Amino acid sequence: MNLVADTSGISGIARTPRKWRYDYVRFAGVLLFLFDVMSVLLAGWAVTTLYVSLLGPAAIDAGAWSDHEGMALGAAAVLGALVLYDRRLGVRARRGRIASMLRRYASGFLAFASASLVIALASDTLAGLPRGWLAACLGLSLLLTSITRLLLVRKIRLLESDGALTETIAVVGAGALADRLIRHLHETRRGAVEIVGVYDDAPAGGGATRAAGTIADLIELAKTRTIDWIVLTMPCTDEDPLGPVVERLEALAVPVGLCPENVGLELPWRNVDYVGDGVPVMLLADRPIRRWSAVLKSLEDIVLGAIITIMLLPVLAFTAIAIKIDSRGPIIFKQRRHTYNNREFEVYKFRTMHWAPAPASGELKQTTRNDDRVTRVGRFLRASSIDELPQLFNVLQGDMSLVGPRPHAVNMRTENRLGWEITDEYAHRHRVKPGMTGWSQVNGCRGATDTVEQLRRRVELDLYYIEHWSLAFDLKILALTVKEVLKGTNAY
Repeated sequence: MNLVADTSGISGIARTPRKWRYDYVRFAGVLLFLFDVMSVLLAGWAVTTLYVSLLGPAAIDAGAWSDHEGMALGAAAVLGALVLYDRRLGVRARRGRIASMLRRYASGFLAFASASLVIALASDTLAGLPRGWLAACLGLSLLLTSITRLLLVRKIRLLESDGALTETIAVVGAGALADRLIRHLHETRRGAVEIVGVYDDAPAGGGATRAAGTIADLIELAKTRTIDWIVLTMPCTDEDPLGPVVERLEALAVPVGLCPENVGLELPWRNVDYVGDGVPVMLLADRPIRRWSAVLKSLEDIVLGAIITIMLLPVLAFTAIAIKIDSRGPIIFKQRRHTYNNREFEVYKFRTMHWAPAPASGELKQTTRNDDRVTRVGRFLRASSIDELPQLFNVLQGDMSLVGPRPHAVNMRTENRLGWEITDEYAHRHRVKPGMTGWSQVNGCRGATDTVEQLRRRVELDLYYIEHWSLAFDLKILALTVKEVLKGTNAY
């Protein structure tokens, strides 16, 4: 019987002879750990030798290498390698993106080294060692460990390009799902996968790929050829068909996996997460700023918000007095606006218009240039953006952030249409807290949105900010905001 699947309609399946077992790729992580430990110890020896040869034996306190200090240095090398250990290095190497992998490693190394130095210096563990020696050791350690990673990754990529690391996969269960799986593997792995065949006990699977044999044929084939994975493309709604198949395949020393039914489909996310008592789910959407990033942004709002508020208290007080003298009405103007998760909150602003009751219809009329509703003091406050300063209290209350998409008023219309009627992505702005300033405002989208094109451009910039958030990005926007405020562009 022919034991090679008929792959008509699915081109490019690799048939490269195997030279190495695919499992060797997974050993790259173990090699990496050993290389990291040796690199750190080598860096310490090399820097010490150079230090003594240039500055003399008295440059380093000999007592620093004895007792607890010496043990601490050795433990630091092992602990650092454990913390920075990447067991999936081989898999990442095969996917490419070497530069981003090295950048991520360098960031992790510097973070770990900084924390270790703070603890060591605070506890006087390394008191006998010069600061220059420590800096040189860390720098050389980073260089050596980065080089070993680069060499190891390049070796893996070279072996893969030579066909030495081809991953062999047997598919059990013919049908549309098997077709999608084979096509997906071919498109994403670029010839690094060899499909040894599709096997099914059913007489006809209904897919474009014909079965090469039965499960018994697959078990017989495994006696004479290496197979890295057996993937089941069978319905997982009932245990009855799956249980007996898995029991038969367990006789082989080959991992057996169940293919997800959405393989090959164009979905936004493919990560697996867990809910409840460890129930695996396919994550299709997530919070854009989450985990430690969310904590960092909250600290940014609290710390910077409090500092800026304290610094501007005299300005806030003087502005309140000027508003009270200029026209009757409250000092603070409150307005319902959209916030995180499409909720509503009251935003605070200094009143810049002549006081009048809100219209019964609730429809908002946006401020226009030379609007006669604006007071004399109000024109200066709006031009200088001082009218926005009370929103610092919204930030401290947790309703807003210093940086984020500007909150739009409830029922605000552009060309007589609501935002969500103009673009389906309008509500996506509310996946994060609104901000006092944002990426839109420093890119020429400050002020009213009079046209549909202006609103769409603002939404586009807001979504870019949400998808690319970082603390450095926030600080950049805050710096650019000062420049925009001084220019007074579109402020009226």
